[in-house]
Amino acid sequence: MSKRLASAESASDSKRLESLVKRVENEYTKYFPGEKNGAVDVIEVPESAEDITAFLKKYVLERKPCKIKGVVSQDVLLKGLNPANITTALPADEILQVERKVEGGFGSGEKRILLTLGEFMRRLGEGEGNLYLTTQYAEDKDAEDDDYEGGSQRVAQEAEEFYNESESEEELEEDEIAAFPSADEFSDGGSFSMDNAHDDFDEINSPEDDQPEAQLETGALSAAEAEQRVRELYQPPMNHLVNRLPETPEFMKKLIPQQINLWIGSTAGTETNDDAFLSKFDPQAPKMGLGRFVPSGGSSSGLHHDHADNIYVPISGRKRFTLFSPRDAAKMYTVGAIRNVYNSGVIDYAQGEQSPLWRSLRDDGAILAEVAHQELLHNASLSLDEKNRMQKFIDTDEATQNGKEPSAKLDPPSFSTVAPAIVHLDKIKDKTVREKIHAKALEKWPLFLQANRLVVDLEPGEMLYLPTGWFHEVTSFGKENAASAQDQIHVAVNYWFVPPNGETIENLYPHEDKYWPLDFERTQAAVDKVRQRAPSV
Repeated sequence: MSKRLASAESASDSKRLESLVKRVENEYTKYFPGEKNGAVDVIEVPESAEDITAFLKKYVLERKPCKIKGVVSQDVLLKGLNPANITTALPADEILQVERKVEGGFGSGEKRILLTLGEFMRRLGEGEGNLYLTTQYAEDKDAEDDDYEGGSQRVAQEAEEFYNESESEEELEEDEIAAFPSADEFSDGGSFSMDNAHDDFDEINSPEDDQPEAQLETGALSAAEAEQRVRELYQPPMNHLVNRLPETPEFMKKLIPQQINLWIGSTAGTETNDDAFLSKFDPQAPKMGLGRFVPSGGSSSGLHHDHADNIYVPISGRKRFTLFSPRDAAKMYTVGAIRNVYNSGVIDYAQGEQSPLWRSLRDDGAILAEVAHQELLHNASLSLDEKNRMQKFIDTDEATQNGKEPSAKLDPPSFSTVAPAIVHLDKIKDKTVREKIHAKALEKWPLFLQANRLVVDLEPGEMLYLPTGWFHEVTSFGKENAASAQDQIHVAVNYWFVPPNGETIENLYPHEDKYWPLDFERTQAAVDKVRQRAPSV
């Protein structure tokens, strides 16, 4: 390609990007940082009805992150899931999918391995810092024995191979993940008892499996569906806490829960020498040869956004969040091509080479084809034309999915191509190297360097509310001045919620089809059945 042609294409790309920036700024009108380096509000855990209402209005409706001093369900979370106690609180023989660190970080599309929780924690405790526990994806029954690295032939035969497109939030974009029931019967301050620490699904798998668990507006709920729905909420190994951990903090009960998952990794708690990774700097490489390494140590999630609202709870170790508003989505140089940024913060992508399996979303994060499918099944008032139009939409959606396989190497569309080291340029101590990297970043990602940000440091005893669509790079650290490999382990829990698209707290999900509330009803019934069958303590 001639230099003149390359220059013309570059100018054209630049104009398209600038046009997208303006369009996104007009689409998203909720909160965004007004200065280059801002800080989030810090509040106490909302407890009174007045405080909860104020929280919902100021942060949830305005799509504004905040740091919360205090933690819900302290005995279950801070005590039970601490590295020293976790294999007592949860079964050590539970088989889990584990990521390996790639280019200094996690969240890649690399193939995962299978380990028991006990083996995983043992390896971390012995200083093996290249392993990370994140979302547990849907199972592929064609498992290979080699995927399991934990030992026995029996367990190896049971081990299953999983699709792994990225962190937890990527499963939300493909699946019809359910909503979950209220937790009135629980107290966030209740004690954590291990007297009944068994699989909370033992009661569902009973001789009456062929009997419906419940008759609902959207049809009968089978035992198999009930188990699946509860496991989608309490992702393994959290499924063993269904009877002890409320599915949502009290102050978030107006929102519809989607999922609770566990994150565990290991990294040094003190700063490290940057020379090793900075020596790999290559101005011509896709990420300048810097991968997902971050200056001064820590493990990086990579810069990305999620598809659900989040309450993030660190259990051990420290986290540093660097946040960018959905208003700056076009400045994030995402893997996928952005189609829409809704006012709720939900970001929809165009299906293409970098996102071949993407399915279009609406402003509450629901997959449009799944909404149409539910309407055809349960809305008797649809006209013939409406039915035909919806069926055509579903057929088109299915046709675009047929024959396509997820790439094991492809990052999700919601990930940024910007290297994490660029997010933290100010932490590169070598001025000469820093200026060289900055100059190249100005060529490669100029708009990113213009984006305003918020920075949040999070420790055990605190929580972060992060609305849908906020881009974030998370750097994880162990304890400061860690004396042992055990001190380098970091653990966190995520509560995920359906993105609210309403303008009032009385009607957070206003779509007339009631897609998410009806889905919630099915999962609520499933969770209630598990809890009703639980033996009394």
